[in-house]
Amino acid sequence: MILNKGDEVKQIDIVVPFTGAAQLAELWAEDEQQIDFYNGHDEAARCTTAFAAIELKRCLSHTLPSAVCRIVEQQPDAGCFVSLRIEDRVQAGEAFTMEGVGEGVIITGKGRAGVLYGAYELLRMQGWRWYAPGNSGEIAPQPGSRLVMPAAKLLCQASMDLGRGFDFEYKSMESASFFLWMARNRLNIATYRFETAAFCRKLGMSFKVGGHIFEQLLDPDRPLPGGSTVWDSHPEWYGMPENGIRTKESALRIQFCVSQPDLIDFLGAELVLRLQGVWQHADRVDLWGFDTWGHSCMCANCQRIGNSADRLLYFVSGVRDIINRALAEGALSHDVKLIVCGYEGTDTLTGPVRPVPENVTAAGDLIVYYPINRCYEHGFADANCSTNARYHEALQSWCNHKESLPVIIGEYYNVSKFEDLPLLFTTRLAQDLPSYYRMGTRGMTYMHVPLVNWGMRTLTQLMYAQLSWDVNTDVAAFVREYHANWYGPHAERMSSAYEKIEQAWLLIADWRSWKKDSILSLLLAWDGAQPVQPLAPGDHFQHQAVVAIQSGHRSLGLFEQAAELIEQALAADKSAAAQQRPAQWKVALNPVEARRQALDGLRYELRLGEDRRLLRYGVDTLRLLVAFVTYYNALYKKDAAQADISWQTIEQTAERMDSYFLPLGYEQPGAGFESKDALTRTQLRELIRRCRSGRADATIIRETTGLNKESEVL
Repeated sequence: MILNKGDEVKQIDIVVPFTGAAQLAELWAEDEQQIDFYNGHDEAARCTTAFAAIELKRCLSHTLPSAVCRIVEQQPDAGCFVSLRIEDRVQAGEAFTMEGVGEGVIITGKGRAGVLYGAYELLRMQGWRWYAPGNSGEIAPQPGSRLVMPAAKLLCQASMDLGRGFDFEYKSMESASFFLWMARNRLNIATYRFETAAFCRKLGMSFKVGGHIFEQLLDPDRPLPGGSTVWDSHPEWYGMPENGIRTKESALRIQFCVSQPDLIDFLGAELVLRLQGVWQHADRVDLWGFDTWGHSCMCANCQRIGNSADRLLYFVSGVRDIINRALAEGALSHDVKLIVCGYEGTDTLTGPVRPVPENVTAAGDLIVYYPINRCYEHGFADANCSTNARYHEALQSWCNHKESLPVIIGEYYNVSKFEDLPLLFTTRLAQDLPSYYRMGTRGMTYMHVPLVNWGMRTLTQLMYAQLSWDVNTDVAAFVREYHANWYGPHAERMSSAYEKIEQAWLLIADWRSWKKDSILSLLLAWDGAQPVQPLAPGDHFQHQAVVAIQSGHRSLGLFEQAAELIEQALAADKSAAAQQRPAQWKVALNPVEARRQALDGLRYELRLGEDRRLLRYGVDTLRLLVAFVTYYNALYKKDAAQADISWQTIEQTAERMDSYFLPLGYEQPGAGFESKDALTRTQLRELIRRCRSGRADATIIRETTGLNKESEVL
């Protein structure tokens, strides 16, 4: 509960308890490049506290325009104040308390992140919100004369207290404005990037590195110091296939043989070298096996260790011993948490059947669980969904060990097969994150977060951040507030548009995922020629192309309705703007002024325009998929007329999608950006080429055999 305290505020003191704060706080707030955040705890605390104070001063000066807002170093005996304190400057605590005292409030962070989060919480009480990165994503309240204070002492702490963040897979994923958005929304796990590392440390973030690193470390052709390759020197390191014959060609298609002691020594030493060099700032290291989709070493020694999860933990235990020795010898400057992966691609979806090794438990190492092909039509805990029931059971097998191996959940709201489509997971987030929490998960990560062009996905990013912090959030109220703040007079229309978009994409995992029977997977496995077997997509489509086609047309209808609502909102916004007297215009003197002028007064138009562009890409993508399924089905049934009609749709849609870009993407491996056209983003460009070749052959077939010219009713 909160209340308005006191009369009109004339002055507010922000207390930064360091000598010289009144004169130097602004300098301290930007001093992160000079700080050793591992050892300079006092300087780090001063920097983060000063930054929190500067954020408070900026926002409160807007909220209370008639008040003098100043930074002081001592708490006043009377008057309005915000006092910032850190309970423990060494630990990275993020919880905080807020307590009203007289006309002021004391914010006490358990650590540096806590005091910053407490400052942002006070600003939330005034109506501040940060929906998207940058100034254009900030929601400022109407100026007033009173400060909203807590009615009672509040203790605020994260539901997912093992960390909340993202998997930043690509080296060029770096944005100071995005990291600031994360901190303002209490997300605290990022990936180390040189230019923004100190900035992120100031914001209380931890860094994680790694992932699928062993394909590189154990590349069979990788040369060793003696001149031979890894394969030539150690073929026994690679997994034993079922036929008992190791080959170089299959070396990376089977999990490596963890029963080889010298292999563990080799990989442990490699990890220590990286932690001494390019990973020296890491706090967590993801250790994921080969992405082989279910193939593990079949040698007798590995099988004696236990199931695939037991073998992974056996390996990590060996690596943990090596890291502990390096720490004891002073070869590493600080400890790191090792994060193992529960994931079907590494054959570790199901948890271990044997106890977690003691050294792993003692180190506080973690497990992150990735249900990559889960269903989004149903809740994760829905026992009636066979797909999610399987994932739920597997996650529970890991959660059974949560006391010895804490569990993080990894979601896929923008998995690579989704390719930045305009997807909404409002219902899923509202149901699934509390469900994950009840199962015992205490951390969240999300693959792969987009840094730009969010459109309607802005709500997904916000809900992810909010529910990770507080799984008991009143979601309905949160969503209503979002629409009201983000779209203003267009909130009702856009709320309806969002509902239709979410409904249209409920079966996204059956359309586009890594499942072998998703429509995208089936199409990408097709040579484009005359099919010899029917298309049999996913359980939700009952393995029938006709069901998928009907479902796709229903979704396209929902998209058309959503697009019309967005067009109506845009037309209304432009009409309202035309009725207003134009602001006095000055010619911009520099790019900064020009950019500011371009944004002034256009916030709804720009947001609606971004929504429209992203939806257009989504509609085109689904239309292309539906047309391909129709085309395949017509060819299989030898319905030439229907095949020709659907092919025309494919060509027309492909031509349109080839005419516009959908930025922004990232090169991999290494640093770099890319900006693919929309057609390439669908991953179907090559299939179109194959089908064109198939149609050239089909012309000969039609002339010699004669296909049925009558279209079947689908």
